[in-house]
Amino acid sequence: MQTNKELNRNGNKRGMNPKSRGNLLAGQKANNHAKKSLSITSVMRDKLNDPADERWLETEDKGKGLTWRDAIIKRMLIEATKGNAKICCEILDRIDGKVMQPIGGDEDKPLYLNIQVKDKETKQLIQEIINE
Repeated sequence: MQTNKELNRNGNKRGMNPKSRGNLLAGQKANNHAKKSLSITSVMRDKLNDPADERWLETEDKGKGLTWRDAIIKRMLIEATKGNAKICCEILDRIDGKVMQPIGGDEDKPLYLNIQVKDKETKQLIQEIINE
């Protein structure tokens, strides 16, 4: 039979392991050996510089040693030339940047901003900017 010191307040051992999340100190990790997950974006960026798989390339591009980046850009340009409007917009957004959308309200419904600050110094600075 187990003594009360070995059991938690509910009468079982749940959470009694020193590595249990409830027993961790601030900033301590539960699993120090866990792999750090990579974002999909970072993995894709790394893969873009790898040589493209020949089976996905056009016949005339095989054997040229194109990277995935080169192959994708070439395909996008071909599709834009064929009239694919979505690809055209994507290319223009990448080159020129997206068109800025104005922020504002209508005459009937003006836009109101509510700015909250904690200290008096910041409040004074914001008030000066608004009054300029």
